[in-house]
Amino acid sequence: MHALEAASLAVLGLLLIVPPAAAAPPPRDGLCNALAYGARGDGKTLDTRAIQKAVDVCAGHGGGVVVLPQGVFLSGTIVLRDRITLRIMPGAVLAASPRIEDFRPFPPEDVAKIAIDGSTQNKGNGPYHLIHVEGAHDVAIDGGGEIRGNGAAYWDRAADGALVSRRPRPTPLIETVASRGVRIENVTITGAAGWTVHPLESDGVVIRDVRIFNDPLGPNTDGIDIDSSRNVIVSDVHVEAGDDCVVLKTTGRRGGKVAATENVLVSNLVCSSDDQGFKIGTESLGDFRNITLNGATIFQAPGFYRPPTTGIAMSMVDGASFENVIVSNVVIRDAHTPLFLRLGNRGRGQPVPVAGRLRHVIFSNIVATGGDLASSITGLRDHPVEDVTLSDISITMKGGERSAPAGPPPPEADGAYPHAPMFGPLPAHGLYVRHVRGLTLRNVRLMTEEPDARPSLVTEDVERADNPTR
Repeated sequence: MHALEAASLAVLGLLLIVPPAAAAPPPRDGLCNALAYGARGDGKTLDTRAIQKAVDVCAGHGGGVVVLPQGVFLSGTIVLRDRITLRIMPGAVLAASPRIEDFRPFPPEDVAKIAIDGSTQNKGNGPYHLIHVEGAHDVAIDGGGEIRGNGAAYWDRAADGALVSRRPRPTPLIETVASRGVRIENVTITGAAGWTVHPLESDGVVIRDVRIFNDPLGPNTDGIDIDSSRNVIVSDVHVEAGDDCVVLKTTGRRGGKVAATENVLVSNLVCSSDDQGFKIGTESLGDFRNITLNGATIFQAPGFYRPPTTGIAMSMVDGASFENVIVSNVVIRDAHTPLFLRLGNRGRGQPVPVAGRLRHVIFSNIVATGGDLASSITGLRDHPVEDVTLSDISITMKGGERSAPAGPPPPEADGAYPHAPMFGPLPAHGLYVRHVRGLTLRNVRLMTEEPDARPSLVTEDVERADNPTR
């Protein structure tokens, strides 16, 4: 045999053994290992294309599990499709690229909306994401590994040393849009650049056994933002965030008629925040109904530069209807204000602001200590909050005021941004209630650590009140 013929046969043999680089292997037992599609997992190589190829091949075979084994997989935007599970194994890290150029915007027209209200992407709700799901069904993220946001790469320092967002950033880190059957389970998420998990207009979302640890100084680093979504379960989660921990919204992000946020259960929540622990609003362009928080511990974690502004906050201020909410079995420690319930008339998204409706709210089995600004339940003169019940509540505030206030009552502030400090000092040390129709207090104890000259409870314009407090 001539040398040339031998060489040709050798090359042919190699071609038979090694498939062309462009060939994508089919799933094996429904699994697509990202390494088989070119991912390196070395923390330096951008693995976006390889991971996306694994997703697309699995989806093309009817769905399956895309596996990230041990390693650090640096990536831009990954789009998950029908019947795909992204499984990040223990020891594996899916890390957001520090370059915004590596991310795709969804939708592209939202790029023009960056830089609103002095902060990029409307306080965290923007078009760039590490994981994006849109119009898909039966999608999951799980596996026991880590998703790393690399938020510090996208922040700047203000003159006073605070971290601020002045550049585009991947936020929300994980977003699902108009999708159903979404599951996020058994993952740890760290260092989000803005919002962390954002179900938007989605149905049948389960977020379970998830740990979120964001920089407490990071701007807008919310934990979980449930937006215009229905049939949502959040359970057994631990969130430490530089903004709200778990918040329900109806933002109107995609325009058109704004869907309600409804049928939501949050249970077994442990969270630390520099703002709100559990919050509904302030964005309230669509309705809220049938919401339960059962079992939560809200506190200031070691290393957080300040305690939560409010433990539980509910703000209905953009014309929507809010009804049928139960909050029970909650411990709140050191939040400035334990409970804040507000019906206002900011009117975002309305040509002319028209107040909505807030009714049928129950708070029960709550213990709060260490606060310094009274809880409040307030409506509007012509639009009272309706049917609120507090039962088996123990609130111990710091107290220490030596004289009762002699000035005018707190301002009405109908259109002001809703948050607990909005009225300034309050005439009660425990609970201030104004413009409410139907208030029931059963076994409510309002106490102070230090003697306080203010009454524990002050009510103004309250109809049908049943108030056995002590």
